[in-house]
Amino acid sequence: MHARLGWLLAVLALAANAAWPQTVAAADITTYAQARDRLVANVLHTRTDVQEILGQAAPVPGPVEVPADSDTLRLGRGPGWIFLVRLQAESRPPYLLAVVHEDATVDVRPVKTMPAGLAVTPVPEPDPAPAVSVRTQEEAYAVLLARLLGHSAQGRRIHAAREQVAGEAVVATWRGEVRLAGGPGWLFFVDDVPAANWAHPCRFVLVRENGELVVTPSRTPPANMEPFTELTTWPDGAALPSPALLPDAAPAAADARDLASTATPAANRHAVIISGGYNSWSNYPRYWNDCAFFFRTLKQYGFLDANIHVLFADGTDPAVDRSDGVSSPLDFNNDGVADIKYSATKANIALVFNQLASALGSDDILYIFTTDHGEPQEGNEHPYNTPDVLLDLWGESISGSELAAEVDKVNAKAMAGIFEQCFSGGMVEALKKPNRVLMSASRWWEYSYAMAPNYNYNEFSYHVTVALANAAKGDSNNDGHVTMEEAYLYALANDQYQSELLDGELSNEGERSAYWSSPWTLGRTLSLYGIPPSTAAPRYAGYTQTQSADPYPSLGTATNWKADNQYWAYTLPFAFPFGGQQHTTAYVSSNGIIYFASPGSSGTNRVDTLATATAVAPLWDDLTTAGTGQNIYVAASAQQVTFSWVASTYVDNIPVNVAARLYRDGRISFYYGSGNAHIGRVSGRDKTIGISLKHVNKGMHLGLHNGASILGEATALHFSPAGPMAPAPWLLLLQ
Repeated sequence: MHARLGWLLAVLALAANAAWPQTVAAADITTYAQARDRLVANVLHTRTDVQEILGQAAPVPGPVEVPADSDTLRLGRGPGWIFLVRLQAESRPPYLLAVVHEDATVDVRPVKTMPAGLAVTPVPEPDPAPAVSVRTQEEAYAVLLARLLGHSAQGRRIHAAREQVAGEAVVATWRGEVRLAGGPGWLFFVDDVPAANWAHPCRFVLVRENGELVVTPSRTPPANMEPFTELTTWPDGAALPSPALLPDAAPAAADARDLASTATPAANRHAVIISGGYNSWSNYPRYWNDCAFFFRTLKQYGFLDANIHVLFADGTDPAVDRSDGVSSPLDFNNDGVADIKYSATKANIALVFNQLASALGSDDILYIFTTDHGEPQEGNEHPYNTPDVLLDLWGESISGSELAAEVDKVNAKAMAGIFEQCFSGGMVEALKKPNRVLMSASRWWEYSYAMAPNYNYNEFSYHVTVALANAAKGDSNNDGHVTMEEAYLYALANDQYQSELLDGELSNEGERSAYWSSPWTLGRTLSLYGIPPSTAAPRYAGYTQTQSADPYPSLGTATNWKADNQYWAYTLPFAFPFGGQQHTTAYVSSNGIIYFASPGSSGTNRVDTLATATAVAPLWDDLTTAGTGQNIYVAASAQQVTFSWVASTYVDNIPVNVAARLYRDGRISFYYGSGNAHIGRVSGRDKTIGISLKHVNKGMHLGLHNGASILGEATALHFSPAGPMAPAPWLLLLQ
């Protein structure tokens, strides 16, 4: 068989495997060469520091576990092919360990040393792709899969223009236009991160008749998707118009709140809900679901219809405004009253906040909820070191400073803001002022994500609303109130996007919510009931958490614990009570965490990983204390012992100065000195803060500073053992 003909038959078989043009299931990876192509397509194509790709030609069965960096790395269920990518010497870390699975998923872990006992050899370079004659769109799609996407559409959404491009393709996007010259050929739009809200990486690809590809990256989709047909199947989420289908409606929890005195009268509690969706194609049903769930929760708390201002998509226009081809229902709770009153435009935002400015005063509380898409402002490029962001509306956008100007018109006793969209931490930064509690799905440099597998809701706002709607889940101290602090900590602990890594598109694989409260106590007093005369401190793992302006402690004695990814045993001067046990040995890690059992040396940190440890973590990250002037210091007495880290982040050498103090009576304090600026999108550089008692039910108490971007000279955190907890008010109803 002629080589070119054989190659074309192979890629056409791949397209047939993908069931083009109806639905595309992930094409299986069946050979070592295909696995190498998939690795490049998913992980390496944006990197400029790759020196060599090593691998094992034979697939390995699963589950795949590889000992590396004094840890056991779990790399998926297998079967698949193992690769080790050697990066340039100055890259940190210098290796990537990857497994390409037969279903085309790829698991990657950065490693600092070549795993001992891993037998890998250089992977042969692929032969140059032969010239082919591409005569149909189906053949063009097969070429796209084989030459650009690593033989599979898995994890991506792909759309094809219905008409062949004769010469140059010009496509208007949300932020300008893209041009692809070189036709005749077939045009494709590839969404590389479809689980994320916009804006995020995508590509326009022209497959020429000779098989060559013209690729133009973008961050936003076509402004008009009508000329395109989707070739893949992706769950956009389903509309959930029936109240019975909304999650976690908890009558017992609602009754519990009736036991609590109404802190602020309903007439003085107001809310603004904003979701634009930008256009009908990108206005996914989950945004309506997000807003409906929050709206119904407000009603559960007795909010008046007249005090809830909803700005959604195209407002009351009966035209189709949603990706499932319908006009968004105006009624969120099936009571026959239209709840959506305005389209989500800058003009209507100004109108609503002008009304609120004239109506609200020092006895009123305002709650703001936003969802849909967000973007960095023009000029704010990767790694997004500045908090200049946009919230997308209906066909336009509003900047953080513009939204802040509208919000600042309102004089209220207190405000709360919950922001779901990508880059939403920028809104937290823009709206920071006294008497406000603000939280977001992501920091200002991160995308935010929909809830897998069905994408019926966005991940963070769903968990926040669940906590507020269901006291059995959100009320940590059984006082009948779910405060903003409790809702934030519940969402932080339950968010399923737990990763500090970037993928091959330089997209954050996880999201970490931002949080800010001024004064810091406002977040633990403000609930959807308003502000009561008094509330109990949130309680997790048997501890309460407070903040103070206590000074950073003196360093004490240098230990010469200077290393990367190591821990040292330290005999405490007293038995430290933690989780119902007495501990006389602390295992102090170079990575800003202290273990009391099963110590580890890894700096790879996640909230759900902390939950599996018995440890206290003032700032758990991939740190090193091996540099000049770095060390771990100890100051001990009969009543307390303080461990201080003078360190830096391993990946990018950011100074880190943190301390943890253990008291004889079981109290724990965290202190923050200069540096500690974990900002910008950097793979493998994030932090987890809190205490965890692995053997205790619900035994994790996350620090409020998880939500801070910069912890230089930040307030100290104190965790104190709490006494017995009263039964929940809703339980009393059952007696």
